[in-house]
Amino acid sequence: MSLTGLKGLGSLNRIRITLALICLLPALAFSQDVEVKGGFLSDSLKIGEQTAFYLTARYPSDLTVLFPDSTHAFTPFEYQSKEYFLTRTTNGISADSAVYFLTTFEVDRVQYLDLPVYVVIDNDSTQVTSDADSVLITQFVAQVPDTVATEQLPLKMNTAYQKVFYDFNIWLVIIILTILLALAILVWILFGKKIQRHFLLKRMQKNHAYFLNTYNNFVAQLRTTFSPPTTESALVTWKRYMEQLEARPYTKLTTRETQRLVTEPALAEHLRRIDKAIYGHDTTVVESLENLKQFADQQFHRKLKEVQHG
Repeated sequence: MSLTGLKGLGSLNRIRITLALICLLPALAFSQDVEVKGGFLSDSLKIGEQTAFYLTARYPSDLTVLFPDSTHAFTPFEYQSKEYFLTRTTNGISADSAVYFLTTFEVDRVQYLDLPVYVVIDNDSTQVTSDADSVLITQFVAQVPDTVATEQLPLKMNTAYQKVFYDFNIWLVIIILTILLALAILVWILFGKKIQRHFLLKRMQKNHAYFLNTYNNFVAQLRTTFSPPTTESALVTWKRYMEQLEARPYTKLTTRETQRLVTEPALAEHLRRIDKAIYGHDTTVVESLENLKQFADQQFHRKLKEVQHG
């Protein structure tokens, strides 16, 4: 504004403009000593591809100069990262430089960018901007009309299998496991005793069938040829099964103690005969062994009814 223009203004306005010019003179003087340059390090790039933009500043070493950070608006580009280089000072002139890594998703064929540096003076700052530089956007599809048949679209074909990894939804898994656990607890509360009884009956029937098969094999051998070891093996098999069925220590008791435990005179007599066969070589042992099997079978069915109606 010229002095003639100032005269045409009111006195209050002239004072305000004069004060503003006085305040700006130091900043303008300092900014004239700051040389800023910037530009792209590549001539072209693809959409979404990263490019580098350099920014340098030369200034008197007694000035404080700040470079843009990630909060600066790099429109039409998007900030990715920055690499800053240490200040170098020679003969009172400092030089700073930085490289900004940017990307763009705009489709304009040519895109421009300029970046400023800030000269800090007291509590204020002056912006000195580099010249704008341009970069060419490489386009795969030059032009697509508004309406065109699908088969005529300039598309690139790629039939190679692309494996897609699905995100693991931990919260969904936790919810499913919680529901399953709650259902399992509910089922156990409602049907737990029936389930236990079912498996106990199955186990009892399986153990009884195994006992009968093993015991009958020993008895069949004794029907053919008498043998004290075979007789003893049959007796031990009977004791082990009865111990498991009634939870009594049959295998740890002598014959006399077992007779007192069962409290049946006929069974006690059969146990004595079996002892005579083992230690006295009395071959008439098959009938006594058959009676032991009948007793075990009776105890099994009695125990089975207790479990079924327990």
